[in-house]
Amino acid sequence: MSKSFAAIDLGATSGRVVLGSFTDESFDLKEVHRFPNVPVTIDNTRCWDTASLFNETLTGIGKAAASAQNRGDRLAGVAADSWGVDYGLVDSESKLVAPARHHRAAEQSFVELAHQQVPRERAYRRTGIIDLAINTCFQLMRDSQQGLLEPGVRALLIPDLWTTWLGGERGAERTIASTTGLLDWSTREWDTELMETWSIPVDVMFDLHDACTSAGVLSSELSTRLGIGYDVPIFRAPAHDTSSAFAAVTDPSDRAAVISCGTWALAGCVLSQPVLTSDAMNAGFTNEMSADGSALLVRNLSGTWLMDECIRAWAKADGLSDITEFRSSLIASAKTEDVNVRGVIDCGHPDLITTTNMPELIGQLYRDRFGAKDLDRVHTVRLILESLAASFAETVEQIRSVTGTAIDELVMIGGGSRIEPLVDLTGKTTSLPVRVSYQEATSIGNIATQAVASGLFESIQSARNFISDNLKESC
Repeated sequence: MSKSFAAIDLGATSGRVVLGSFTDESFDLKEVHRFPNVPVTIDNTRCWDTASLFNETLTGIGKAAASAQNRGDRLAGVAADSWGVDYGLVDSESKLVAPARHHRAAEQSFVELAHQQVPRERAYRRTGIIDLAINTCFQLMRDSQQGLLEPGVRALLIPDLWTTWLGGERGAERTIASTTGLLDWSTREWDTELMETWSIPVDVMFDLHDACTSAGVLSSELSTRLGIGYDVPIFRAPAHDTSSAFAAVTDPSDRAAVISCGTWALAGCVLSQPVLTSDAMNAGFTNEMSADGSALLVRNLSGTWLMDECIRAWAKADGLSDITEFRSSLIASAKTEDVNVRGVIDCGHPDLITTTNMPELIGQLYRDRFGAKDLDRVHTVRLILESLAASFAETVEQIRSVTGTAIDELVMIGGGSRIEPLVDLTGKTTSLPVRVSYQEATSIGNIATQAVASGLFESIQSARNFISDNLKESC
């Protein structure tokens, strides 16, 4: 056995192409290309630079094919995953009819309009999705009102758009579709009643497809452009990056909660069925679909960006261009036992999202709550780490409360899982053992499910077990 698969992972601030290679006794993971994701402003609206992102993706696929060739392999598959909710409106030839709008350009007024037509509790019982302005359903309501959803215009969620542009069949993969607020959990199909009520044309969305399935092959035009002289299969991995990440580490049989901590964080667990209760809704949990069709009950949280924004501000003030060593030094100093703070701040405070001076605001929140003196840099880092750990612990307790499920273990993935004091504090505040897993969980889950779709493994669990047993280095 020797097969290599390329994962296209589109993130909010950067994208990358990662090559995963299987042999009979090993699994190797290699990032072959990374590129920035910088939104653009078009007609005073924030949009995704889809042309640049797709060209960078093709560069990455070319590098992945070359790397596979150096191993004596062919590229056995490629699949895309990304953030949720955003989409491109396309014509019959899959060309954009308008720029792909960024979710940060969403308007709260359409949430309020939707509530007038369908009470939020009723919509949550059907879709399991928290009513955020960024949701696909509310963005499509705006498009409908603005006359953009003309006959023949259809919507492709970002990873589905990539699948199509690569040469695959047009369609909607279920895990990414579950982020839209338009997927009915009872039928696992589009909720046409909600769509009609919200004046969204029913035919604007494509037919749904499961993860771990084939979508076609790389187009001959792109194969020629990239110098690939064979057919490269295109698969539908779990197209929502959260689902790919969870697929790498857990399933409903585990009594574990997962904390995926990067720039942003989320905490949740995998369940056989969604939790569509008012308690879950009021606690801020959303129900998204996992790779195998089970439910991901997750809550979005602040992540390491609170700390990183402070460090960037301090580095700028000190005239530092390379902050890597500076960051490591601050974290190491904050770990020591003699660095103490009086308590924690609310990591979900709305002002944290909009502030232009993160160190000042965090200091102000601390002073307002505890009447304490100003914190120095090391104590500010300690405050952030303790506050993040407290938010994780609160979410774990809420998971137990709304599900009645025992949680015996925490699994931490993402870049935040490499911050040792954050891991230690999370274990202390939750009183649970913490298993530090993959920093690159999303890419690993994407590649694992491609391997299943190709027939290399019989199940996601068998692929996950093989990778766990044979990954050469910590990823």
